[in-house]
Amino acid sequence: MRLFRTAISALALAAALPTAALAQAPGEPSAVLDTSCLYDCLIAAVRGHMTALEARNYANLPLAADVMFTENNVVLPVGQGLWRTVVEVDDNGLAVADETTGHAAWFGSVRENGHAAFYAVRIHVEGGLIDEIESVVHRRTSLPAPFGDWENMEHFAEFYEVLPEEERRPRERMLAIADAYFDTVELNDGQVFAPFSEDCSRLENGISTTAPEPGAQASAANIASGCREQFELGIYKINKRVRRVLPLVDEYRGVVVGSGFFDHANEWDRYLLTDGREMRTALKWPNSITLLEAFRIRDAEIQRIEATFTYVPYFMHNPFWGEAAPMPRFAPDPAACNDACLTGLAMSVASAMPGNNWQQVNWAETVGYSENSVGIRVGESIWRGITAIDTDPLVVADAETGKAVWIGRIEEHGQPAWAAFTVAADGDAVGSIDALIRRSNYGPPYVDPVSATDFDRLPAARRTPRAAMIAGAGRFMAAIDANVAPEGLLDENCNWLVNGLDVGGCAGSFGSPPLARIEAVRDRQVLAADEERGLVAVRFFEDIPATNGEGYPMTTQVVELYRFEGGRITRVEAFTSELPYGMRPR
Repeated sequence: MRLFRTAISALALAAALPTAALAQAPGEPSAVLDTSCLYDCLIAAVRGHMTALEARNYANLPLAADVMFTENNVVLPVGQGLWRTVVEVDDNGLAVADETTGHAAWFGSVRENGHAAFYAVRIHVEGGLIDEIESVVHRRTSLPAPFGDWENMEHFAEFYEVLPEEERRPRERMLAIADAYFDTVELNDGQVFAPFSEDCSRLENGISTTAPEPGAQASAANIASGCREQFELGIYKINKRVRRVLPLVDEYRGVVVGSGFFDHANEWDRYLLTDGREMRTALKWPNSITLLEAFRIRDAEIQRIEATFTYVPYFMHNPFWGEAAPMPRFAPDPAACNDACLTGLAMSVASAMPGNNWQQVNWAETVGYSENSVGIRVGESIWRGITAIDTDPLVVADAETGKAVWIGRIEEHGQPAWAAFTVAADGDAVGSIDALIRRSNYGPPYVDPVSATDFDRLPAARRTPRAAMIAGAGRFMAAIDANVAPEGLLDENCNWLVNGLDVGGCAGSFGSPPLARIEAVRDRQVLAADEERGLVAVRFFEDIPATNGEGYPMTTQVVELYRFEGGRITRVEAFTSELPYGMRPR
């Protein structure tokens, strides 16, 4: 497993051990620091990365054989994601470096497919080779997040200035100050742990969020000006948890760079500031932002802050911090849990969510839970925000797969959304849940749900054998991948719905631009089949690289339902969640 190189001194740790007779500190490859690439070299390396990115050509980059590259926390081969869509890179990006740990970072903006995006990257150099590339890309979407004037954005000049010796602080103190900033913003209730200069300023995705700018979009600066003043008001109370590391420290220039996540639990949709004013959350559901953030510390005070961040699924994992645990798998056991048992398990899971009554569910000894492909504990996330569920959901249960799929409406603080819960049984207990949630905030195709579609049992003469339905589902998924209609499989009156929106006839959808954007349909899985109602539920992932010049790279997780009558598909209902490009199932 790759060891992420943090800025916390492992050498100092080893020195503190009582009788340590170590060649080097734990986690350090050598007792002598690598001096093959110092400050100017690191700055050149990160700028060289940006030059290669703009050219869409990494061939001349000095990459290690085992280089790890991530975009919005998804591991990709170098050359994928933004590398395939970028057309221009800022020539005035902010670059900082740490020659002690071999890290460098760059902050600025890029253009892809005719649109601007804010971008930050951290690289690590060892032995003259880049072995880590961690990038954050923030595109303009329908989600509420700062998005500034990239053409006129000016980086803080202080990041490049060498501090007078009397205004510097040791690495360990700088780390403590930056960490105190994250402690302050976590569960922000008015208590301030970090020291701020009187003129402290913060730039987030190109927007000043500490001083209102004429004509700029609304931000925290419209409520209060200044770093300390905002925290004293408790504006950022929704930050339930700030997970972070601090990989880069430059004592000479007073710079610390952090990487991490702000987890917005949104367990409430309104809260009070310390002055009694009421705040309402912009989003009514759990979400996280991933970020790279730079702090300029002068005379032991935070003076300047620049951050690039974007939304990712709630509680997403950073692969540089270690490997995520896989979802447990359970062999189907029809004798222990038949279709009725599976239906009951799925209903019990959904019924337990309003009020977060997870203890009432019959859990197996080992349980897995994922939400929009991210693993998290049961009792967190939507469990704390769902206020109502569909009273008449669709449940497709299949003892032969050991799974049941619950599809219907949920409400989060009164806001409706589509949900598809795939519940797997371990014996007669719930072993795992894979939850897909689709909200209106992600835009079309979408229609607010009223309730799930009700499918009646078919007459025996119109039923399709289970094996034939499963084979047909496989053909349909392959047809999406090829964007060619499956011959003889579709009824002439078949309609396709995506997140409740009727997008047209099934056959006519093939060959269309929306399907042409899909590069791959992967990780296909049949979840459950119901021969009596002619239903098959499947799950797959669509990779959309945006190499056709439109949009931005993304992946969608899909739970799709096929209705078979007389051997043909008469209806398709899909439920999708947008994920960072290349994301894999847990």
